[in-house]
Amino acid sequence: MAVALAAMDPSLRGGLAAPWSTRTPLDATPVKHCEILGDKFGLLVQGVLFAVVMGTLALKWWLEKPRRQLKVFILDSSKQIVGAGAIHVMNMLCAIIFAGADQATVADECAWYWVNIMVDTTFGVLVCYWLLKCTEKVLGYDTGHYGKKAQTGIDWAQSPDYWKWSQQIMVWCLIVMAMKTIVVAVLFVGAPFWIWLSVRATHWIRNPQMRLLFVMVFTPTCMNMFQFCVTDSFLKYQKKDSEV
Repeated sequence: MAVALAAMDPSLRGGLAAPWSTRTPLDATPVKHCEILGDKFGLLVQGVLFAVVMGTLALKWWLEKPRRQLKVFILDSSKQIVGAGAIHVMNMLCAIIFAGADQATVADECAWYWVNIMVDTTFGVLVCYWLLKCTEKVLGYDTGHYGKKAQTGIDWAQSPDYWKWSQQIMVWCLIVMAMKTIVVAVLFVGAPFWIWLSVRATHWIRNPQMRLLFVMVFTPTCMNMFQFCVTDSFLKYQKKDSEV
């Protein structure tokens, strides 16, 4: 493993004993470190990211056919909004902790945030899908269905049971936290590789503010569009054959 990583990047040679100890810069020119919450610009970027998330969800609903009732869509989307918010906070914490674990490391906060979101929106989506299906079987509920299982004569889409919705929100938050725990374990175990990948993917941008925009606006915009569309497809209620 060590030989393979050293072959990918000479800067990793001699730095594989500790999980994240790549101490040699990529070249002779030092790269300024990028902080995700360093100043007012970082906070502004957080606001832009939130607007992008909301816009992506609204566009997804507007284009879908048949379109869900607005009330049901808001209830479904609230899961993703809460989940995305929780993941975003956890990603920032992971980025700050990982980057601060070794002050001499090449990977800064932006690099670690980038690799976190890339893994979350690919491997993490698969983990969330699997965990969701497990909870449906174990707890006996249908995701996205906010009514009684028995036929009551009441259109649940018009009069949803908000208690059932709140229960599903809580379950989804637990799923997201479990997924993040698994992702952190994957990042920790393979830290030398993830450092190499994150640095190569982000440090070609020398300006710290432009790098911050790349990892917290451009990358999430592209990856979250994929993540939200896929996640929404299995979070919303799928009608049974008898209901069609």
